[in-house]
Amino acid sequence: MGRRHNEEVDQGGKWLTTFNDLVTLLLTFFVLTLSLSKLDTAKVKEMSRSVNSAMGRLEEGTKVGIQVFEPFVHPIRHYGLPLEKKKKALAKRIAEQGTMDAEVIEKGIRVTMDEKVLFATGEADIQSRFTDDLRVLCRELRGFEGGIRVEGHTDDVPINTDRFPSNWELSSARAARVVRFMLEQGIAPERLSAAGYGDSRPRREGVDDADRAYNRRVEIVVKVKE
Repeated sequence: MGRRHNEEVDQGGKWLTTFNDLVTLLLTFFVLTLSLSKLDTAKVKEMSRSVNSAMGRLEEGTKVGIQVFEPFVHPIRHYGLPLEKKKKALAKRIAEQGTMDAEVIEKGIRVTMDEKVLFATGEADIQSRFTDDLRVLCRELRGFEGGIRVEGHTDDVPINTDRFPSNWELSSARAARVVRFMLEQGIAPERLSAAGYGDSRPRREGVDDADRAYNRRVEIVVKVKE
């Protein structure tokens, strides 16, 4: 009598083994699925078939099915979208001033101002007619975090004056003058830096007057943070 009772208890508890296997396999499947930053539906379906095959049937005529679902973890490639929109919006507002160009670059934007807008030939003092537009630019940049590098560029025509013995001094002085203006407009000094490149980074390699005028410029590289 005791032996028969023990056999009935053992047979009644066999479903627990199958149930534990099922839970373990399902947990493994979910962890693997959620760890994928980019869901490949075909691979997940293949995984699902493999899990179904491994589990077999709980009972005769009853198959275990797993439904493929979209994970609630967003793919990594979507994370940069807000920053891209921010950069494009900033570049558009700056370009709308009409006296400067703005383009989106990898980590921010680049603002370009021609020499004829900012300075008189061979000089490093900002022309008064441009200061209003430059104030608007500074107001836009105050609303963003990140470094601001002002770069001065000249053409390849040598200069030799008492104030500027070469194009290196002229380009550096122009960049420094724009930085000083930005400081006066309330941009934090730790964000600012200046660099003079002379004629070493031309936008065009031509030698006519139009090409030289195109190369004379000030560029402001702005790093835009999230």
